[in-house]
Amino acid sequence: MSTQQPWTGVEIETSFFPLSFFLYACTPTITIDGVPQRRPWGTHRIPLSGGMHNIRVYFRYLFMEQCGPAAINVVVQPNCVHRIKYEMGVFMFSPGSIREISPPYRFV
Repeated sequence: MSTQQPWTGVEIETSFFPLSFFLYACTPTITIDGVPQRRPWGTHRIPLSGGMHNIRVYFRYLFMEQCGPAAINVVVQPNCVHRIKYEMGVFMFSPGSIREISPPYRFV
């Protein structure tokens, strides 16, 4: 039987209000410490080193470069996975919300 190997990082879930189904055509950008990466809506596991990290999420929509921006600072601890949730609001021109949703998974 194999044991789960410990890793350090964040699990980021991006979502939006169900009636805003047209947002499936927009791809969110997750920026960690100034390095952007485009990821589809859903849950993504991103390995990070321990320490303070700035996480910012937004997406492009029509003429807007950054729609629904939200940011959070997370102190990532070794052998822990921190769960982050980003939710786009109901209105397109309002900021999204981002938060840490539970205590981190700790691998021992």
